[in-house]
Formats: sequence, structure tokens, C-alpha cells
Amino acid sequence: MSNVGEELIITGAWFLLFGTVTSAVGVTSKNIIGTNFGKKLFAKGNAIEAFGNSIQSSGREKLIKSETGDNDHLLTIMLGSWIQAAGNATNTLATELEISGSMEQGEKLNALGSVIQSIGASFEAKGARQEEGVLVKFEVFGNELIAIGAMIDGIGNVALLNQNDAIGEQLLFFGSWVQVVGSILIVIAVTHSTEPEEETKTTRYGYYPK
Repeated sequence: MSNVGEELIITGAWFLLFGTVTSAVGVTSKNIIGTNFGKKLFAKGNAIEAFGNSIQSSGREKLIKSETGDNDHLLTIMLGSWIQAAGNATNTLATELEISGSMEQGEKLNALGSVIQSIGASFEAKGARQEEGVLVKFEVFGNELIAIGAMIDGIGNVALLNQNDAIGEQLLFFGSWVQVVGSILIVIAVTHSTEPEEETKTTRYGYYPK
């Protein structure tokens, strides 16, 4: 990769994947290893996701500065990344509150953070739809899955607030792993998105007849 912006986007995508997996493992392990251990993993996972979102947003910003023409879609994606980062940071803070004993306040804040994250992922999906390429569909669908998964998480936290613990935990489990699948699709999309471009460059330099 020669473009710093593209390198940042790929790096951020891998952090996002690592973060979603960590969060999902945290949710899954709460009833197996221990509630606080699972919550700590969930908090760390969301912090990693926020970091990945921030890196991707910085990468989009560099692409905007380096490219000419209509960059509205990149602005939309960049805004979505920052919104997602804010949502994940909110989830991290909320889970720390739960660990410290402020369960109701933490669950309310977790529900809010998940909604914010869902909005951010929706913005990213909207911006990606305006790009060209076969792999763009992976990125769009990946962000849509993250948006859906985060919204399911938010509903799960509302269920917990209403004392529907069994349903709430099931929704959190399902929503977290939906986000993992979405993150995998995004990694696939951004890591292979430049292959057609590289093939074009190879052809242009004479390895294949014009």
C-alpha cells in the first residue's frame, strides 16, 4: 500500500475486528467465567473498537486531502467513523460504571452508546454505497450488520433495565456476534479493495499487452 490513508483504514479495520471479537467473548463469558470478568472484556473490546474507528476516520481524512473531485461520500464515512467511536467510548464508560456497582446508570448509558454506534455504522454504510467496486458491497453489508448488531445490543440493555435479564442477555449475545461478522466483511473489503487498481498499474507498465 502506498497511500497512508488506505493503510490507516486497513489498520483501523483490524482493530475494529479485534475489538468486536473481544467484546463478543466478554458477553459470552459472563455466565461462564464470571460477570465482572466478562464486563471487563466487553469494556476493553469497546475501547479497542473506538480506537479502530478513530484510525479509520483519520485515514478517510487523509484520502479526502489527497484526492480531487467529489468527496462527499468520504466525508459521510468519516463522520460515521467518529460517531461510532463516540458510541463505543460511551459503552466503555457505561460498562465501567456497571462494574463499579452503578448498574442502572451503566445499562442506560450502554443502551445510548449502542444507539450512537448504530447511527455511525449507518452513516458509513450510506457513504460506502456511493463508491465503486465489487468489494464495496462487503463494506456496505458489514457496516449494516454492525448497525443492526449495535441496535440489538441497545434493545438488550433496555430489556435488562426492565428486569428481563434472560432476554436481555440473549440479545446482547446475538448482537455482539452479528457485529463480529460485520467487522470480518469490512476487513475483507478494505484489505482487497486495491487489487483491481494494482492490476491496472501492472497492465499499464507493459506486463500485459495493451
